[in-house]
Amino acid sequence: MTFPLSEFSDLSDFKMSIAIIKVFSADMELEPELEVDDIKEIVEKTKELDQDRFIVEIYEDGIEVDI
Repeated sequence: MTFPLSEFSDLSDFKMSIAIIKVFSADMELEPELEVDDIKEIVEKTKELDQDRFIVEIYEDGIEVDI
């Protein structure tokens, strides 16, 4: 899943991204323990690296974030 930084403007956007990740993770029987602060850190790191999006990949054995 690709998350453009332009979609993160308020708290509800961060919560929605967590909900989306959890829905897709459930298909792989994963239960990620994500908090709003975790997504905020990913967004900040993405900005630091001068990127406009980050990608969340979900596998049977875990979740990976690519910037």
